[in-house]
Amino acid sequence: MKQPELGQKIQDLRKQKGLTQEELVEKCNINVRTIQRIEAGEVTPRSYTIKTILAALDYEFSNMQAKEKDIYFPNKNKSYALRTLLLACIFGGIFFLLGFFEFFADMDRLTYDTISIPTWAYILLKAAILISYVFFMKGFWVLGTVLNDPLLKFSSIVLIVISSVVYLHDIVSPFYEIFPMIYFLGMISFCFGAGGIFFGIAILKLQKHLGVLAVLTGVFEIGVSFLFLTVFLGWLGYILLTPLILLEIFVLYRFLEKFKSEPA
Repeated sequence: MKQPELGQKIQDLRKQKGLTQEELVEKCNINVRTIQRIEAGEVTPRSYTIKTILAALDYEFSNMQAKEKDIYFPNKNKSYALRTLLLACIFGGIFFLLGFFEFFADMDRLTYDTISIPTWAYILLKAAILISYVFFMKGFWVLGTVLNDPLLKFSSIVLIVISSVVYLHDIVSPFYEIFPMIYFLGMISFCFGAGGIFFGIAILKLQKHLGVLAVLTGVFEIGVSFLFLTVFLGWLGYILLTPLILLEIFVLYRFLEKFKSEPA
């Protein structure tokens, strides 16, 4: 088990035993500063040190090794997972940049009820955004597969489906408006909010792997999703998507780096 999970596990076991760090030191004869740094995730101790601490806590080292393998590459294809996460980071960046062009195109349409750019360019923009978003969210779906997290997989698929409906509607709307724009935006805002809250909870569950980054991203995701869920505050959620997308890209990147060191 690697840091910071190792330090958190030792801290939890110590507290379950009702021991202070000083009392644990007396039982395993290890420097108190070493215990503090291990629990804080600042250092990765040698196997001998881990076994000594666990023995003092009456916990079998083999149990920790058995629980350590919470990462499973689909079909043992590590390269597929790494390639998907890398593509997700790249397409996440593309999705982020295209969002600025989309903002101005949609603002003109909502304000003046017309598309200020050529129709073909508008359709191409929306198609590119949809494709980049699908590849971006596929990274989280694969992440859910690798970590055996059904909620992350489910919420990723839900957001992909909702986005597909939105952008396919946008693509055909210059020729045929299926729903009045104002009502369609309200429905989509509510759906994105509901799906995003589940997605945020799934991100929060990644805390044991990423620590503060997962907490920050998950809480931010839930907060932005709540704004969409209210519909009338959806405009504020739209603005806050900018930093949120950057956080999500960083989450994928951190896992990409983490998985590189994992056995296939």
